[in-house]
Amino acid sequence: MTWPNTTPITTANVDSGLDNPALARIQIKEAIENINAVVAEFSNVAITSAANGHIIQYNSIASQWQNRYPIMFGYAETVYTHTTTSGNITVDFENGNVQRIVPTGNLTLAYANFPLVGTVSLFIEQPATPKTVTFPATAKTQFGDTTLSTLGNVVDIIISSTYNTGSTYVVSIVKGFE
Repeated sequence: MTWPNTTPITTANVDSGLDNPALARIQIKEAIENINAVVAEFSNVAITSAANGHIIQYNSIASQWQNRYPIMFGYAETVYTHTTTSGNITVDFENGNVQRIVPTGNLTLAYANFPLVGTVSLFIEQPATPKTVTFPATAKTQFGDTTLSTLGNVVDIIISSTYNTGSTYVVSIVKGFE
């Protein structure tokens, strides 16, 4: 957003004693234009309400203002367990940054609602016959390796991070915890 005027508007023509409303019209018009610029900037914001402690942040990649999570204090993680256990799975940052799935079939991952910079750890508790994961095209793994454990009854951890609101996800796969 470009602010129309960064110079403070004078109140000299509306102070008591020497009021001159005719001369104040220019400053009043300028103040209204500044307010209208702020209203126009936030009129297309898709934020219905910010939770206590959340911040509003401009995302230049998406060209919009977004509700964002606060800076951490008194931080504790909870685990979100996916109820869909095969097929298409969305790793949604709004479900928390620690997620878990016990797959019954092969998985195809998608990512959603990541902040400008963020990381999600997805714990995959492999059954006796291990399942595969297909990553989205935006996921970049070390040396292109996207394979999970070939052993059953182990835990694989997929750590997905972004530094550019999800244009790219850097993915680390830690395999075979018994």
